[in-house]
Order: sequence, then C-alpha cells, then structure tokens
Amino acid sequence: MRDPGQVDCVVALGRPLGEVVTLQVLESTLNCSAGEMLLLWGRFTWRKLCGKLSGMTFSSRTNTLVVRLHLVWPGGGVLLWYGSQPAHGTYRECDRQLFGAQGEIVSPPLSSEGMGVGGCRVFISVAPQARIAIHALVTRKGPGTKGTGASYVLIRDTHSLRTTTFHGQQALYWESEGSEAEVEFSQGFLEAHASLQGQYWTLLSRRPEEDQELQHWKGGEGT
Repeated sequence: MRDPGQVDCVVALGRPLGEVVTLQVLESTLNCSAGEMLLLWGRFTWRKLCGKLSGMTFSSRTNTLVVRLHLVWPGGGVLLWYGSQPAHGTYRECDRQLFGAQGEIVSPPLSSEGMGVGGCRVFISVAPQARIAIHALVTRKGPGTKGTGASYVLIRDTHSLRTTTFHGQQALYWESEGSEAEVEFSQGFLEAHASLQGQYWTLLSRRPEEDQELQHWKGGEGT
C-alpha cells in the first residue's frame, strides 16, 4: 500500500470461519504530523495507527479485517504482510461465511449442529467500498416455540451495529451502511421448521458517510 495515487486506499482481508487475520508492518513511511494513518477495522475491532509501526504485529478478533491507508502527501505508505491462525471458540458449527458481490442466503436445516447453541448465523462480506442489500422470503412450516419472540431472524450491520429483527412469515428487504452484515437465525426459528431463502447483492457506497467515518477515526484511538 505505497503511494496509491489517491488519498485513501482500502483493502479487505478475509479468511474462512475459525481463523483470525494476522497483520505485520514490514515498513512504514507515514507522516503522522500531517494526519496520515493506517486504519484497521473489523467485527469487534478498530484501531488507528501511526508512529513507529515497523515490526508491529496485529491480530483481528474474527476472520475478516479491513485495512485503510490515509495519505496526505505522495511517496508515503506501508509495506504489509498478512496471514492467518486458528481462532478459539469464536464460531458455531452451523455458522457460514459468504464472500463476493452477490450470492444466495439460505437458513440451515434443524440438525444436531444447530441444537443447543443459540441458533445459527450467516456472515456476509463484500468489497469495502460497497454496501449490502438483502431480499428474502421467510416461511414457516410448523408451530412456533413457546415464549414471546422466540422465533426470529435478526440482521446486524457490522459497520453501524444497527440491528433489525423480523418475526413471522414475510418478504423482507434490508440495506447495510457498511460492507459487512450478519444474519442470525434464532434457535426458536430453527425449531419451528421455519426457513429463509433469498439473495444479497452490493450497492454503491454513500461517500458522505465514508468522509464522516474518517473524521471519526481522526478523533480518537480504538482497541
């Protein structure tokens, strides 16, 4: 990520579920006093870095990581190396990861993998400059479980942490603000033999929100 010819350069790194991303800074020529920085963002993690970065190693908490380089003057940049290592206790056996600009979303069948773990999840990751649209049909084949709200589909925007919960049979449509989303099927949803079938695809990013996000990064450190 050296002198990309533009103010910001963004790279998304993704690995299979059950792994975390490791990142090492081999060289850095960032001008911190000018506001240049390296931004690392992912589920449960965000950090703003500058200063003496050479030799620094960072590990994400999940299987994806977005790396954003903000430059002010030409000629600067960083040289990075990335790899992966096994994660411990982060995911459930029935969880799934989807990469790419479009794809199919299908709820998992009720099985031993989904029993007693609190439901199953589908994680969606697209290009960092894009947003996600989801259109799906929820159907129900059997009686629901006892208890209010036991059967539901929850969609979480990883960028803003905004969550939307859907109950009952319906055709749903949802849009993200960022490039990652999580679809959760509750245990009650699976036990009620309900199902979801749908598609996701990418939308153009909202540039003003990206600029606002960068200003937020400039304002403080993260962990």
